[in-house]
Amino acid sequence: MSTLIRCIRSDCYKFKHTSMLWIHILIPLVTAALFLVYYSVSPWKPDLKISGYFELIGASFPLVIGLVCSKAIEQEGQAGSFQTMLCGIKSRTLAYSSKLIVMLLMGILSIALAIGIFAVGFKTAPSLMYLKAAGLLIAGSVFLYILHLFVSLKYGRGASIGLGIVESLVSFLALTGLGDQAWYYIPCTWSARFADDMVYTWLNPAKGFGSLEIQKGLLIVLPASILAVVLVILWFRNWEGRKTCD
Repeated sequence: MSTLIRCIRSDCYKFKHTSMLWIHILIPLVTAALFLVYYSVSPWKPDLKISGYFELIGASFPLVIGLVCSKAIEQEGQAGSFQTMLCGIKSRTLAYSSKLIVMLLMGILSIALAIGIFAVGFKTAPSLMYLKAAGLLIAGSVFLYILHLFVSLKYGRGASIGLGIVESLVSFLALTGLGDQAWYYIPCTWSARFADDMVYTWLNPAKGFGSLEIQKGLLIVLPASILAVVLVILWFRNWEGRKTCD
């Protein structure tokens, strides 16, 4: 455990001197501020405003995750062809786990800022609803961090960003009727659909449809994320530090 903590501290120190931390702070700050200003003059109903904000955050997540994961891995490559990750730490499992944990922590910070600032400025919904929505956004994004770290390591920056663009487009489409039956099995849609269903549950507590959708989704999301991290760690332990393309 102490070795993992040291690895996490080391990764945090690396990101401290890059734009990574500022990306995770400024993007949610600017996004929340712009939406609050727009909503102050918009004629939309309050529930549609909240739903629209959550949907945008959730659907944009894949692209943002693709960008930040590719940047984090690119930094490792430029610093010494991944030798720090592969040879600088006794356990490759710890090296990968540290990188994933730091990326998730920054993602949690970003979501907390995006939801927290919006909740302070838009108090129509109860605080508990915002808190649950933030938790679901985080839960739905874990798989994507695992996936994009793998893609960035194996295929490079372009592949991760390109995949993120496609995933965000698919996520926006899944918010329509096209994704009603299939979104459980499409990881890039999880965050957006979870947040959308959270708003539905808040508006219709007696119907329970949104709550049921969330429960069904979590039954797939949680084991899928665990399986994904196990498989990627097993792959990383035998990875030689080569990219097939940039």
